[in-house]
Amino acid sequence: MTASWIGIDFSGDHRRWRPGCRRSNVWIATLSGSIRPVVRQLHRVQALPGDAHPFERLARFLATTDYEAAGIDAPFSLPAACVEALGGHSALLDRVARLHDDGRPFPKGTTLVRALVAHLGEAKPLRETEGLWSKRHGLNVRSTLWTRARPGAPMTAACLTLLQAARKPIWPWTDRGPSLLVEAFPAAQLAHWNLIPRSYDGTRGALKRRELVESLRSRVDFGDFTEAALESADALDSIVAAFAGIAAATGRLAEPATASGALEGWIAVHI
Repeated sequence: MTASWIGIDFSGDHRRWRPGCRRSNVWIATLSGSIRPVVRQLHRVQALPGDAHPFERLARFLATTDYEAAGIDAPFSLPAACVEALGGHSALLDRVARLHDDGRPFPKGTTLVRALVAHLGEAKPLRETEGLWSKRHGLNVRSTLWTRARPGAPMTAACLTLLQAARKPIWPWTDRGPSLLVEAFPAAQLAHWNLIPRSYDGTRGALKRRELVESLRSRVDFGDFTEAALESADALDSIVAAFAGIAAATGRLAEPATASGALEGWIAVHI
């Protein structure tokens, strides 16, 4: 049976998850095959079947669909010191699941930080895995606990809520699948492949997106979805995110997880 992989370009902006949002940046890609996989589906989260909120539909999709691994472009944990103080990653997920902001499918970033303030150290910490890719390629990495300009906390709060709701095995806390959930970082993946992961969003990035799609053809068969990848950087990122799942499930990792990954998670980048 051909292996199936999922890639998700994520968002911490609750407005992008609204049922009627036509410009959502949350995209879902489904690929099949491990060597030059083929894109079988590519759509926004609002296109998932059902009447529930799109965030709930995504959680159900991850919980009930057959796949080997899903790469999600969002932080899966917090810096080690914070997670350790809470009693581990499972305790962190339980704590976040109890946080609520009326009218939202997941808590605000500020709500997350306020709930953990007693366990925080510096205001803008990076996890080891984020520091590694930032240092290696000069990538602009958002702190999981930062709530001001270009905040990372909203994305973190949303992803931790999704992980708890999906209730699937999470890498690297386990490497036993199927249906592994794996942290992706498309910018790091593109940089590792010697592709420039900048300036390919929006109208001005159209030429750069075309260059990226042409460069990626040796690694992925875009099938019927070349135009969608050319039109949207978020759609393209969801395809690239799927390679994190392939890397973790098959052991083809550019950087194996270190001991810190047992607490603060690890970004999976394909060789």
